[in-house]
Amino acid sequence: MPPLFAQAPIQLSLDSSQTQLPGNFPLNITQPGIDVFLASKQDDGQIDGLVYWQVANGYTAIALHDAWSNTSSNTVVLEDLVSKVQNEQQDCINVYNDDTMWWSIGLLELYEVTQNVTHLTVAGDIWNHVRNSVISPGEHVVNGVDMAGGVIWTTKPNETQVNAITTGLFSELSARLSSRYNDASARESLLEYAIFSLDWILRCRYIEDDFVVLDHIDLATNQTVDSTYTYNTGQAIAASVAIYDAIKVNNSDPLSNALIYLDLAGEMALHSMNRTSWIDGDRTLTERDAYPGTGPNPAPAWENCDGVGFKAILLRNLAKLHRTLRRDDVNSELQGTIKDFVEHQFWSLQDRDTNGHDQYGPWWAGPMDLATSHSQLAALDVMAAIHAVQ
Repeated sequence: MPPLFAQAPIQLSLDSSQTQLPGNFPLNITQPGIDVFLASKQDDGQIDGLVYWQVANGYTAIALHDAWSNTSSNTVVLEDLVSKVQNEQQDCINVYNDDTMWWSIGLLELYEVTQNVTHLTVAGDIWNHVRNSVISPGEHVVNGVDMAGGVIWTTKPNETQVNAITTGLFSELSARLSSRYNDASARESLLEYAIFSLDWILRCRYIEDDFVVLDHIDLATNQTVDSTYTYNTGQAIAASVAIYDAIKVNNSDPLSNALIYLDLAGEMALHSMNRTSWIDGDRTLTERDAYPGTGPNPAPAWENCDGVGFKAILLRNLAKLHRTLRRDDVNSELQGTIKDFVEHQFWSLQDRDTNGHDQYGPWWAGPMDLATSHSQLAALDVMAAIHAVQ
């Protein structure tokens, strides 16, 4: 995505109450940002400049944008792009289980907008594929702890990494598919898998006092890698919310059991919005450790890396939690906190991180820098989340 330098950024107040907003706000801002992203689409359904899992997350954010804004502006193009991807990559499956499941979550979000049952079918096929990578009880023990429920990162021979993001994705996928089955035994089995995998995160990769999820464990060396990337905690929030919903649909467990997971999601969310390693002093979500990095050689804006989109996934799942809390009329205080937090990120992008052409740079707290496909990707979840909290 080439940069445009001709005009200065549009200046909008971080305090939206001081800004005269048009009647079609925020769609007048969010849809043009999506249009810019989709202008880089390719004939194979991918987005120029992005890797496979990033494309999945871009399409997921766009599907959520349409769902949360009660529009269908992008569904036709999304259906076309996803179809092209599946023509190249059957059921969207590759050797990376997390890549594959990012697509499954995107398909679930697209189903919510289109009611195209094909997307549910493919998501189910993905679940059956990844289930083979779920660690069984007693299969692996690290430092005296059973790794049961964890999901192996890839399907490569002799893969030894089990990580929080892959396991969290499988937990959410299992719970959300559970809610879609009419057969009670199928619902129960999927829900059990969802809880089984989230339990691995809580036993093996969760710091309870800090409400934060750590990264991964190597089964061969017993090494634990304790990076605190935002998307690991964000995905655990999504899994917890999905389990809460699945328990309510299943009706075989008391509501108090469901509320345990909603409360867990709420605690992780509240602490996420106040974690100083992720949040700047002015409340802007930056996660500088992940991108551009805080060492002597930070990544330049043109350099794509996975970390550019981690914080976007946290924001997405805060928005999911907000929608659930509002739907069920619980925890109005946390609803308000999430709403304020999401709105702050949105206005920070408008005030400090755009070039005035609906393109966004990688630094959400500013200054505006080079706009690229990967910086636009990260902004898409802000464009979706602002609708979720309206």
